[in-house]
Parts: sequence; C-alpha cells; structure tokens
Amino acid sequence: MYRNPSGMSLSFMPKQKLLAFFLVLSLFSLNAQAEEHRHGKLWRVSVAILGAVTIADMQSSVGRMEANPLLSSSDGRFSGRGMALKGVGVGAMVGAQWLLLRKNPKAAPYAAGANFAAAALTGAVVVHNHMLK
Repeated sequence: MYRNPSGMSLSFMPKQKLLAFFLVLSLFSLNAQAEEHRHGKLWRVSVAILGAVTIADMQSSVGRMEANPLLSSSDGRFSGRGMALKGVGVGAMVGAQWLLLRKNPKAAPYAAGANFAAAALTGAVVVHNHMLK
C-alpha cells in the first residue's frame, strides 16, 4: 500500500474528506433548522465558525500522536475514531444549544459566546499542531 510522507496510507485520506463533508453537511442542516426558529444570526455564524475550526483541528491532528486517550486509536494516533468522537461532541453541543434556544431564543448571544470561546480554544490547538509540523 502506498503511504504519504506522514506514514498514513493514501486510502485513508478519502475517508477523512468524506467524514469532514458529512460533518459540514450536518452543521448546515442544524443551521437551516435554526433559521426556521429565528435564533439569531450571531448564533448561526458562531456554529459555522465552530464547525470550520473543528474540521481544521481534525485535519491538523490526523496521523499524529494524540494526548487524549479517548480520541486516540489503539496505536495512540488520532484517526477515524477520534474524528467521529470529536464530531459527535461538537454536534451534541450544537444540538443541545438548538434545543435550548427553541424554548429561550433570547439566550442566543450566550450560546454564540460559548461557541466563539470553543472555536478560539480549538483554533489555538490548530495553530499549535501546525507549528509542530
């Protein structure tokens, strides 16, 4: 099997792109549902930014040693299992916000603040990962 310079098999890359595509698609789906209930433009923008930063984090971590044992595979690297768990975690957070905002739309700025904070922390991890390359 052919391998790229990082040692990952080339057949893994299409799976990574497919998973990223489904994550973005699910975020847009949640975003479209949120528009029906008028949660606020700021919250929708924060969800899109959080999704983009999460995908960037996954891209910067794939094939590297993972410090979080929950996200690491059996060989200690970040791979499909970690991507799935990270996607589920972000999706659950956004889904819980969407459910809460249906009942209390005035809380949208607070939910957006939480999303921006999570995106900032994740963005710092992305920068750190790219500095290690």
